[in-house]
Amino acid sequence: MKESFVKTKNYTRLLESFTRLENLPLSAPRMGLGFGNFGLGKTFALERIAAQKNAILLRAAQTWSKKTVLERLCFELGLDTQGGSGRMFERIVDELRREERIVIVDEIDALLRSDKTPVLEMFRDIHDETSTVLYMIGMEEADAKLQRHRHYYSRVVEFVKFERIGRADIEAYCELSEVKIEDDLINHFVAYFPNLRQIKVLILRIENACTINDIESVNLKKFEELGVAHGIKKESSSSKH
Repeated sequence: MKESFVKTKNYTRLLESFTRLENLPLSAPRMGLGFGNFGLGKTFALERIAAQKNAILLRAAQTWSKKTVLERLCFELGLDTQGGSGRMFERIVDELRREERIVIVDEIDALLRSDKTPVLEMFRDIHDETSTVLYMIGMEEADAKLQRHRHYYSRVVEFVKFERIGRADIEAYCELSEVKIEDDLINHFVAYFPNLRQIKVLILRIENACTINDIESVNLKKFEELGVAHGIKKESSSSKH
């Protein structure tokens, strides 16, 4: 499979959301939330946007403490971690005021638990003290969970719900295949595998099987004969989540 970034519809919507936040005045809240099911391209989009905008990309973990976050941010900003949490917080605030950097927190669901509220609120404090753009990304339930933190949720001005993958995105991924994917197989993917993670796995499996069997093109019949969809659950593109 060719290494090339696909600008999916979800990526474009997320990038536009970041840009709108950047264009807000410093006196306005500048928080965003992206949320959606797995396999819709959230991670790919985040990594691309973080590289484009020189953003700090952090992936939250349930083991995070306030000190852990402060140390991570200091590392990303090239700051000293000596002197305790209070000193680290001051250094981070001073640096983000001098050098405007976007902060992205992926897997925000890990912080939307009652025992992680202090960590979540520290991100809010950093945002309020620096006016830096803070963007959070989570699973489909992240929006509802964040609403429980009303004083936090009220600062979120950009919302992007990741949509199900459409035909154009699937076609673009199939074009990256080293093996030609025929139209009837693309139609099958659109109908039953509207998920980029699944599509990528299927294409890699197809390529491996075709290399072994010296096959250059795969239609739906050949795809089923190869049996490469084992373990991947079909889901109708019209089904609801």
